[in-house]
Amino acid sequence: MTDTDVARARVPWPIGPVFRGRVYKIIDTTGFFLPILAGNGPPQQGYEPWSGLEVRTWSVNDLLPIPIPGGSALTQTDGSFDITQPPPNASVPSGTSSDVRFALLVAEGSFPYRPLYRSDLSLSVGAAETTDLDIWLLPETIDAKDGMTAGDVSGVLHGSGLPDNTKITVSPSGLSFVGSSEGADVKFGISIVPDTSFELNTFLDLALSSWNINVGWPADWCTNADDILVEIVRGLQSAAGTMNAAVLTKLEQAFAEMEPLLGNVANTFLNSDVSVTFMDLTFPTQYTWPVSNTTDSTVVIAGDICIGYPRHLSSDPSNIPVFKALRLSRALRAVKL
Repeated sequence: MTDTDVARARVPWPIGPVFRGRVYKIIDTTGFFLPILAGNGPPQQGYEPWSGLEVRTWSVNDLLPIPIPGGSALTQTDGSFDITQPPPNASVPSGTSSDVRFALLVAEGSFPYRPLYRSDLSLSVGAAETTDLDIWLLPETIDAKDGMTAGDVSGVLHGSGLPDNTKITVSPSGLSFVGSSEGADVKFGISIVPDTSFELNTFLDLALSSWNINVGWPADWCTNADDILVEIVRGLQSAAGTMNAAVLTKLEQAFAEMEPLLGNVANTFLNSDVSVTFMDLTFPTQYTWPVSNTTDSTVVIAGDICIGYPRHLSSDPSNIPVFKALRLSRALRAVKL
């Protein structure tokens, strides 16, 4: 047991700030980001304190890689926060120290909250306790024309095992699909929400929200509803990766247009310097189109984002656990209609 562990055992909880830092709102994009692009480190101007935000820790123990929510605190008038609750699973029962890494999730408002920032798992608890966890945030409104089109969605899902005659409908609840093939009628819905996991190149989270599958002759000779459902889920898992890659490409294009100072470095900026989180998603219009139409330019999914700096809270971001973090926003299971 370390000296720190002994001290904690003697002092009743809470023991004072374990994690502390400040959250700022960027008000001068050029003045803030130019020093970063020039490699001069955190800027000294172009921002102001942002109060009233919730900062929460999520920790992962390398011996039990399951994300666990930790303590939280609200930012004060000067943007500062103090989280006094130590992260869970700091050691195994035998007293052997384990490597606990954690991420910060910043949100605004009341339930269901508006996510603003998420970090990766590169920072250890030991380093965090001796580091000021300062974060700078820039909310951005994305022009509707830069949203995902019906053709973008079809390009992701066409060929993923859906019947060729499948039609997709977008509505405020997400996407719904209706199709049939050789006696099998398939209906299911997908919810799309901002991703708040530690995988920073995942922006949208897809989950099967409902399904209704009827299998008749001759399809019932070789398949059943459960088999079709498994194929749908497998197709969605593949489509989620493709969709997030498409979102990253669109973000690069939008950034190059919105912020001329980024020029040709938008890709490096988005993948190395900042963390991007969707604050919300909107579905501009109720619209139906065939999954085969990959050129339809109707915008069906839009949203606003928040750019967070720094992307890595650790000074050594290469030291990130190899396990795959669970998605915090993923639905647990499908619900049959």
